[in-house]
Amino acid sequence: MTLTDSVNMIWSASIPGQGDSTLISYFVEAVDEDSAVSTNPTNGKSSPYFYMTLNRPLTIQDVRYSPFGSGFSGYNGFEVTVSGIVTADTSDIEGDGNLTGARVYLQNGSGPWSGIQIFGTETDGLKRGDEVTVTGIVNENFGVARIGNLSNGAAKTVISSGNNLPPITEISTADIDGANNGELPAESYSSVLVGFKNVVVTDENANGNPGPDEGTGGNRNFGEMLVADSSGVNMRVELQDGTHDYNNFWDTSLEGKPIRIRDGNSFTELDGIMFYSFGNYKLVPRKNDDFKGFVTDVKSEKPLPLKFELSQNYPNPFNPSTTIKYEIPNVTTQNLASVQLKVYDILGREVATLVNKNQSPGNYEVVWDASNFTSGIYFYRLTAGNKISVKKMMLLK
Repeated sequence: MTLTDSVNMIWSASIPGQGDSTLISYFVEAVDEDSAVSTNPTNGKSSPYFYMTLNRPLTIQDVRYSPFGSGFSGYNGFEVTVSGIVTADTSDIEGDGNLTGARVYLQNGSGPWSGIQIFGTETDGLKRGDEVTVTGIVNENFGVARIGNLSNGAAKTVISSGNNLPPITEISTADIDGANNGELPAESYSSVLVGFKNVVVTDENANGNPGPDEGTGGNRNFGEMLVADSSGVNMRVELQDGTHDYNNFWDTSLEGKPIRIRDGNSFTELDGIMFYSFGNYKLVPRKNDDFKGFVTDVKSEKPLPLKFELSQNYPNPFNPSTTIKYEIPNVTTQNLASVQLKVYDILGREVATLVNKNQSPGNYEVVWDASNFTSGIYFYRLTAGNKISVKKMMLLK
């Protein structure tokens, strides 16, 4: 399209009308008398301005959609009104008390582009499960699209409270994989409630040495760890911002406090809100129930045991976590035993698998986090080779 000079050197053109839900992208290119070319935006051909023609109410997905890798919303700088369910409130994500503050997230359904951060004094009082409509200006804040800013916070209308949250969107650590700001598919899950299945802690401190590493520059302990699922690809998990008991011992004040995460620990599922900060996409778990099936598999340095033994869990009764210790002697000629440690409810139904692998002789301990289970009597059953042992424990909330 050719622009025309309407008045006072202001050039304009009209884009013809398009059908519903059509994606329109555009950029402006100018050539001066010396044949020098400039574009707006600068990388206009690869990262143009865009919008969608809509004949329906605006959704969070529309506002968040950014298909060209810039991370910017097509509605950046414009006032919008959208509705959704609060998936995280300021009691879930309090921030680290320094560089990141408390945050509130709103989501419409599940899947890519379905979540957005909302900002302002009105929205700070919202609670997880609230269904709300918010109005505010879309802006990009340090690589994160949100509704509301410091001078003009989002306005809210609460429709109902206590609603079920949208289903968790299950993705792979390979979808995040050290992506740059705006890069797909990572950007599409920013601000979305997501989950990762069967992840292992590959580095308890993503930025430095284990423990309270003060280091220099970026080589410190910022409360971030690396995890990987079956893809074997690492991604970051931020532990400081949420309100839970899990930590990677980023500060000496955490000495002796539960629950210390170490290399090799695993989770059957790890949930939270995807966030972008300081050059990285990362998962921010909200509370203890975002950490599911936590197992710390630690082989102690004690002498090799002479007999098969399952110890009574400690503490007992417990809430929400307890430690189970067991000893595996040399039960096979291959010096390995097929070991299963499972938990059953009072009706004999299997509710958790804590260990299912081959293990060499040694002394082991496993932490069972029962945050997502109801109070009552449970049984844990250890099988190693042809040896079986069962003990009872009580969860008391």
